[in-house]
Amino acid sequence: MPGLFIQRQAEALAAFCDVAVIYAVPDPLCPSALESDFCNENGVRVLRVYYQAAGAPGSWFGRLREARRFWRMYRMAFRSIRGFEPDVIHSHILTRMGVIGWLLARNNKTPLVISEHWSRYLEGSDSYRGIFRKWMTRFVVGKAAVVTAVSGPLREAMRRCGIDHPQFHLVPNVVMNGLCEGMTGSFRDRITIVHISCFDDRSKNISGFLRSIKEVSKDRSDFACLLVGDGPDRDRLQTYAMELGLESPVVQFVGLKTGSDLAEVMSSADFTVLSSRFETFGTVVIESLACGIPVLATRTGVAADEVNENNGMLVPTGDEQAMTEALGKMLDRCRSYDRELIRKGIGDRYSAAVVGQQLSDLYRIALSQRHR
Repeated sequence: MPGLFIQRQAEALAAFCDVAVIYAVPDPLCPSALESDFCNENGVRVLRVYYQAAGAPGSWFGRLREARRFWRMYRMAFRSIRGFEPDVIHSHILTRMGVIGWLLARNNKTPLVISEHWSRYLEGSDSYRGIFRKWMTRFVVGKAAVVTAVSGPLREAMRRCGIDHPQFHLVPNVVMNGLCEGMTGSFRDRITIVHISCFDDRSKNISGFLRSIKEVSKDRSDFACLLVGDGPDRDRLQTYAMELGLESPVVQFVGLKTGSDLAEVMSSADFTVLSSRFETFGTVVIESLACGIPVLATRTGVAADEVNENNGMLVPTGDEQAMTEALGKMLDRCRSYDRELIRKGIGDRYSAAVVGQQLSDLYRIALSQRHR
């Protein structure tokens, strides 16, 4: 899951470029000092390297030793990717991978492209800290030929943190537009609300959403809420829902869903909810709209640009009263939206073909910036 959006971008690029991915990760369960796995996944060459970590780096010396080992693993992987000779090095997620990308690009005399997906720059995240980290982040961004962010709010947040670039572009996540294709969802007796997330309550604010559901349930019982996903806070949130008195059929935790199972759940939705405190993108918003499903979302990520009166409602982040009031309004309105109009409003702007073309065009810009 943590690399899903990067995987989708790489696969989108495969229609335009010859793509190879290298990924090195310390693995405490690795039975030997080093293991590697090479395969071809959907037209992309992928080399994964697993290595034994040096133990918890509790000192500057320990962190330096671990960083040196990390660099050595990437350099080794780069040299052994079956004769692959890249024209462009593309690093995803700062800061450490930006440094690795810069070193590989410098050694290989190729331009560097950096893509950022991380939410740490956003208000409420409060995780972009440390003088050295900030200096190094600005340094590697300055060495890149092209920089991309997955949404306008993320780019603006990075700029507020002093991270900018003359070639700073928006390239969204790839969204599976055909997720609900062929599904013929019909309205049920109960209005169905669907909430999909990775169950990280700090960012997704699921506990606040449950409190809003509780308030709404005091006045009406004509709805059911399906919470889809898995993650570190799922058990705690299930317990919290029970403490609030939210049980089936009002609230149902249905677990992680993918593929046709996810499509079936989505097609049953009268509307979906994004309750996050902060988001860099918010893929579920675009997936819902591409299925013709209206959305109630906090003003985060792409929701701020894509959700309007024709396809849903926006509320301020962290405002439980506003979320509670909006839930009541959406329960009244959700079946009156024009679903075909919602689908047409998204079009193919987030498709693999469009995103792949955007990235390949940016690679051409990067190749014209070899003087960097």
